[in-house]
Amino acid sequence: MKGLILYSSLTGNTKTMAQAIYTNFKKRGLDLDLQEIGHHRPPEDYDYALIGAWIDKAKPNKAALKVIEATRQKNLGLFATLGAMPYSDHGVKVQKNLEELLKGKNSLGTYLCPGKVDPKLLKKMEGFTSKIIPKSIRDQMVQTGKESRYATKEELKEVGDYFFKQVENLKK
Repeated sequence: MKGLILYSSLTGNTKTMAQAIYTNFKKRGLDLDLQEIGHHRPPEDYDYALIGAWIDKAKPNKAALKVIEATRQKNLGLFATLGAMPYSDHGVKVQKNLEELLKGKNSLGTYLCPGKVDPKLLKKMEGFTSKIIPKSIRDQMVQTGKESRYATKEELKEVGDYFFKQVENLKK
């Protein structure tokens, strides 16, 4: 079986996650390609695909979402990074949105890891007026962004282990 790990990354968080999955799989002898969205072969050319995104408004970023929605690949898993913690209210909403995207597929599951918010984006959010977004929501977004962090080595190992088990189940 040949697999594809495909990702979109704005600040490097999702790229790091994709590389961790790739390394985990390669160490276990799996045959797969690692490609960035925009420079990739169609997911349908593979036996399975794992697609990674950064989260924007509780959904995968536009480029990743376009690929996810267009793919005819049935064996599909999704992974993502977000500025909030995966177990937060926002993380739960993101999880539901990712699961919804896998309906009608042979789901290989979903996995979320925290990601450090780009300081430029934080600056931009701090400048939002109450006409753009209510002050209480803006303040919460800024605070969450300031508290954001990179995924730990343990979290990155866990995501690789999680998807490895899912792919192994495909072979059965």
